[in-house]
Amino acid sequence: MRTPYQHVEMVPEASDFLELLRELGHLDDTAIDSLTAALMQSATQGTAVTFADARRAAAGWLADNETHIRPENRELLQAEWGRLFY
Repeated sequence: MRTPYQHVEMVPEASDFLELLRELGHLDDTAIDSLTAALMQSATQGTAVTFADARRAAAGWLADNETHIRPENRELLQAEWGRLFY
């Protein structure tokens, strides 16, 4: 069983990717906090959260919350989706 205070590393590319999504306006601070907490919770002690982990989590969060994204932001996200997530 995992303790809520485990130490988990995140590779720089993973945190940079989440920051990029914030700068592009796709994620706000609350979303970043939620994603970071979920990544830390699902990570294995001694294994760093990778870029692929962060990208997969962000794509899932955006898909799950699509109805809450403003239409103009949703349109921009759809245009950038391929470059961000493939």
